[in-house]
Amino acid sequence: MTGRIGGIVMNGKLLIIPALFLVLTGCSLTDILTFANASFRVENTTGFTICGVDVSELGSLSAQQALTIGGYWVQGQCPMDFNLGLGIKNPNTGNSGLPKIEITLTRLDYDVFMDTIEGPEEDTVQVADGLFTGKFGIGDDGEIAVLGLGIGFDAFQILGLLGVDGVIDLALAIGGIDGDIRDEDHLGRLQMFLVPTIETPLGDMTWQEGFWVGLDWVDGS
Repeated sequence: MTGRIGGIVMNGKLLIIPALFLVLTGCSLTDILTFANASFRVENTTGFTICGVDVSELGSLSAQQALTIGGYWVQGQCPMDFNLGLGIKNPNTGNSGLPKIEITLTRLDYDVFMDTIEGPEEDTVQVADGLFTGKFGIGDDGEIAVLGLGIGFDAFQILGLLGVDGVIDLALAIGGIDGDIRDEDHLGRLQMFLVPTIETPLGDMTWQEGFWVGLDWVDGS
């Protein structure tokens, strides 16, 4: 039976490493913990609807679309649904002198937040949470893997903060035709808090303390 070095925690990450791997590669624990990292960022949104109106290709609403949304609001509802793409990058491409390694995301606890104030000020509100379990592979070729997460919530909860126009502007900013613009006034108004678990040939790694993710790449360190 292969020996294991268990319960190693570094920068909030719990990593279980087979001892045999250290012997065969001659790597130190610091080397392994560094090269097992993965990076995350909010990548995109697709299929964004508000009250059943698809705004993915819109920069503004027609009068009829506004009436449709208003019909929901008078009933105290404002359903928002979209697919949130979480970008994941595997740094283990062999360029660092260590071997290439494919890694697999096996679990992801996540909270989704929206910045309800456009501009440099922040007023983030949690709008959704979820749990991904399964096998999502991140290759060793340096390409960005995008995990699609289905998000749905009742935006009526933020209507009091933003007003009618503000909710529509927010939906268009992060889900409309300009929603892929990577700045603080568009996609940057979406943030996530993640607690991921990654499976590697070295063992499983969990970011126990979790970390925030936005426009820029972060590895939770």
